[in-house]
This record gives sequence, structure tokens and C-alpha cells, in this order.
Amino acid sequence: MVKIKIDGIEYEVDEKKNLISAAKDVGVDIPFFCYHPKLSVVGMCRMCLIEIEGIPRLQVACNTKVTEGLSIVTKSDRVKEAREGTMEFLLANHPLDCPVCDKAGECQLQDNSFKEGKGNSRFTLEKRNIPQEEIGSNLIINHNRCIVCYRCVRFEEEMVGESNLGLFERGYHSIIGLAKEEPINHNYQGALADICPVGALLNHKTLFKSRVWWYKSEESVCTGCSTGCKTYTNVRDNKMFRYMPRIDEEKDQYFLCDKGRFNVEWLNTNRLFSFYKNGESSVSSTVLDEISEKISRSKKIAVIGGAHESDQNLKSIKESLSKLGVPFVTEARVSQEQYKEPEQVDFLYTTDKRPNTKGALDAGFVSTEGIDSIRSSAAKGEFDLIFVIKENVSEILAGVPSESIVILETNLTEDVAKAKYSVPIKAYSEQSGSFTNKKGWIQNFNKSMEAPKGLSSSAEIFSLLETKTLELRSNTREAAVGNR
Repeated sequence: MVKIKIDGIEYEVDEKKNLISAAKDVGVDIPFFCYHPKLSVVGMCRMCLIEIEGIPRLQVACNTKVTEGLSIVTKSDRVKEAREGTMEFLLANHPLDCPVCDKAGECQLQDNSFKEGKGNSRFTLEKRNIPQEEIGSNLIINHNRCIVCYRCVRFEEEMVGESNLGLFERGYHSIIGLAKEEPINHNYQGALADICPVGALLNHKTLFKSRVWWYKSEESVCTGCSTGCKTYTNVRDNKMFRYMPRIDEEKDQYFLCDKGRFNVEWLNTNRLFSFYKNGESSVSSTVLDEISEKISRSKKIAVIGGAHESDQNLKSIKESLSKLGVPFVTEARVSQEQYKEPEQVDFLYTTDKRPNTKGALDAGFVSTEGIDSIRSSAAKGEFDLIFVIKENVSEILAGVPSESIVILETNLTEDVAKAKYSVPIKAYSEQSGSFTNKKGWIQNFNKSMEAPKGLSSSAEIFSLLETKTLELRSNTREAAVGNR
């Protein structure tokens, strides 16, 4: 830590951080466009101009190192005039189409225009007009809104490891465009739209779907893989519209991949809300009573899956199982990727497609035998009941009689029609809890959607089965005593 002065006030800041980030930590906001903590510094936008004591000319904060005794001014008349000039140049060709721009409400250009701009423009000539282009499988670019901050180009080269975008022409004619003939097709097109500080880069999947101020947002965690990127959920009318990255500088979390970001439709459509018996809709009392009766007569049961469930649900399920008085085995690892350290597919996405494999390991929700041995035992009929929590039964238990299978699912799948019993459960977004990611970080998520009335979580289902099974046994004992 070092001591620096900002606008005459002394602060203690982290010397390892960029000046913009260090100032933000102590509550001083320095405006910027091209700077990003995970990208190289280029100083292209000139928005972060400041005065440094002892240096006659204004300097860019993004390229100023934090050193002991540094003294800067962020609010002088010179700084204000420079920022107003920068904003005037940036807005000279920028269209005034905020009412139809998807970035409205979360646009840095809007924010900095209000805080640092003049409020009027001396530019009276006709603004340039370049046609919008599709540059990716889920990405469009509006050249008229682009301020040439170069963030997108740097992000691709430095984080994704590709060079699809480039800066072409000079001066007034400068334009960001495709550097190749093929459109962008990587896993970070959503991140490109995020990293754009204006509405130049946008995703087709979310285009014109909703205004950002209509969303109800909660802190959450991505369920797409074991990385466990922090997110904000964006919900409107109790439907999930999108996930946005929740920045955590301490844990180096800034981005989301597309596989996790756009994985929302399963929360909104084809949900399982009814109990099923033999592939047909039934009622909860019938299904749960019959399952409880089977448990009371079982010699051994298995619970497969659970790596999609929260740490709290896994702990509660194990507690309920231990009270049933029936030997049981649990195994959350149903794929080979879960039996080893997750491998990186790219800089975020991993081979383990489940968010809580590490949490299942920590909770002891795994077996010594492994899934192959359990599958073999199941095929031999060694389990009277097999509970499968949000996993593909056809793949995991191929050849196992459906009479012994109970599915706990959030969505109506083909397996629901084949299993003996199917039980609807809440999605993660309809609960609060935590996931433990591949690094062992326990990360909390908040409830962001309202579950339909009467829908239970996986833990609540096992708690109900525990209660019903114990009551059934108690009634059976009382009846036996009465008959003596």
C-alpha cells in the first residue's frame, strides 16, 4: 500500500492497481471509455485526463502508475474543460438514438455525457451514416455509434486469442470491422457486447427484448460449468431474460461466456409442474405416498446426480436420507469429466458442465464405487429405488428397469414419460443458496424468480418423503401392536 493525494485529500491505495481502479476503491470516479482492468492500456479515448502535480500537461490516468507521494487533481477547471472537449468530439458523429438503442440505461457514453459533457454541441454538419453490419453468429455492429475505443479488438486478441476485428481507415473515416471474411463464431460474442461502452456492439438474442430498467436484478452465479462466474440475473414478468457479469476484481472475475450467458430458455419454457406416474400426469399425494411406501420396504436405494443443486440442498438431502433407516448410496458424478480436475475449453468455460461438482464432493454426496459400479448394480436390480436429480436418465441408467426410477426434474423431458415416477422441483433461480466452484470458492446466489405455488425444491421433496416414510412405519408398528 502507498499514500497518494487525490484532489488534496490523502488516501492509502494498492500500488499494484491501475490509478483508475485505485481511485475508485477510495470513492473517486475518474471517467473513461477505453480502459479495462483486464486489458492492455492504450490511452485512446482521452476521457480520463487528470492533472499531476509537477507535470505541466494533462495526463491520462489509465497510464499513470500509482507511486508513493503521487498527487493528482481530477476536478479542476482544466480537467473539466478537457473532458468536455473529449465528449464533444465523441458525440460529433454519434447519433441521438438513445430511445431505440439497447444500451440505453447502461451506457457509459450516456453517463459520461451527463456528468462530464456540456449539454450542447457546436457540430452542425450532417453526421456520417454507415450501414449496420452482422459480424457474428450472434453479433451486430452499429458503426455510427462506435467511438473507436478499441476495447473489442483488444479483448479478442488478449482474452479470446483470436483476431477477428481490426481498425481500418484513418481520422474521420476510422471504422472497426471484420479483419477476416468469416463472421465471428466464438464463445464470447456476449462479452464483446458487454465490453463495448456504447451501443455499437449488440447481440441478436437480446435485441429489442426489454429496457434495462424494467428488469428485476439479483446477485447470482452462472450454472453453465464449474467455473462459477458471478452474475446478475435480469428478470421481467417472472421470466429470465439474460445474465450479466458481476465483476469481482479480487477473484479476477469480469466476463461471461455465451454458453452460460444465454442459457435461459429452460427457465422460461417446457417446465415440469405436474407429478407424473408411468408417464402420465398425476397428483402429489398419490406419487409421494407410493414412493414413501416403496422406501419403507426398500433394502437399498440410490440417489444419482445433484451437481446442479445448491450446497444447502445437498446437505439437507443427505440428512433426510440418513433418517430413513435404509442403506443408501449417493453419487453426483455422472460424467467422466467430474472425476478429474476440470479442463479449460477456453479461458472461462470448462469440461465439467455442472456448477456444483466440488460442492457435492465437499458434502460427501459421492460414493467410493463411482457411477459405473452403481450403474452395474442398478442393472442387476440391487437397488429398490433410484432417485435421479436433474440428469439424463437414458444416458446414465440405460438398461435399468424404469419401475425403480424416480426422476426429480425442473423440465419436461423424454425421460419423464419413461420413468415410474417424476417429481417437479424448483430451479436454482427460484431458491437462494450457494455453489462451490472448481477452485473451492463458495459463492452465494439469491432467489430471482418466483416459483409456482406448491412447487418444492429437491431438499423439500426428500424432507417430505422422510416425514411420510417415518409416519408410515409408525402407523404400521401401531397397527401390528393393535393386532396382537
